[in-house]
Amino acid sequence: MLDLTTIEKEINKGEIFFISDFTELGNYEAVRKSLQRLTKDSIIKRIAKGIYFLPKKHKLLGIIYPHAEQIAKAIAKRDKARIIATGSTALNLLGLSTQIPLKIVFLTDGSARKIKVGNQTIQFKKTNPKNLSIEHRLTNLVIQALKEIGEKNVTKEQIDKIQSIIKESNERDIINENLKNAPVWIQKTMISK
Repeated sequence: MLDLTTIEKEINKGEIFFISDFTELGNYEAVRKSLQRLTKDSIIKRIAKGIYFLPKKHKLLGIIYPHAEQIAKAIAKRDKARIIATGSTALNLLGLSTQIPLKIVFLTDGSARKIKVGNQTIQFKKTNPKNLSIEHRLTNLVIQALKEIGEKNVTKEQIDKIQSIIKESNERDIINENLKNAPVWIQKTMISK
């Protein structure tokens, strides 16, 4: 029998963790059962199969769940994979859309999979490593958001908003350098504006 307090001591508030994070404390099945008991006792919460977190509690809002990007990053870290938010997720993260997508899609060089989290689905789509060659998060969001909007549909207001975000980040030179690897129409739209 695995000591539950040992697992509890290893967990940080708000942190996402997996069964595999504790296998040095016992075998997989013992850890899984221990995490199930901690979930049943409401000490931790289960996000999806094999994915848990120690909840933070807010006076008014109650339990604060991790957002989809946190979950995706934790899975990518565990799997030693790279990810990039795409489509409406990129638009939302940049503030170009207020809609929170029910299906959140990330390109990855890891395993393709779907994870149901409440009423949202996080999907990891296998992609060509070239699509993951830029490691700068903001650059990737800009590229993916513009791809989602499309060359013929992008408006001056959207370009101005993206330029404002880039300016606030104080990383214009890094982003301009990285954008040289973007599709030509994105380069023409964004570089040195």
